[in-house]
Amino acid sequence: MLVKRLILAVISIVFGVVTTFGILVFIGTDYETFGFGYFFFTSLALACFLAIWLDKFMDTKILPK
Repeated sequence: MLVKRLILAVISIVFGVVTTFGILVFIGTDYETFGFGYFFFTSLALACFLAIWLDKFMDTKILPK
C-alpha cells in the first residue's frame, strides 16, 4: 500500500509541475515573470486534482469515503 501511495504522490507532483510549465508556455510567459509563489500553488492545485482521481482508480484509500 505504501508503494502505491508513493507512486501516486510522484505521478501527481510530476503532473502538476509539467502541466504548469505547459500553461506558462501556452500563455507566453516565463518562470521569472510568473513567480515562484504562483508556480508553486498552481502546481500544487493541479497535483491535488490528479491525486483525487488517482486515489480512486489506484485504490490507495488516502481519502475517506
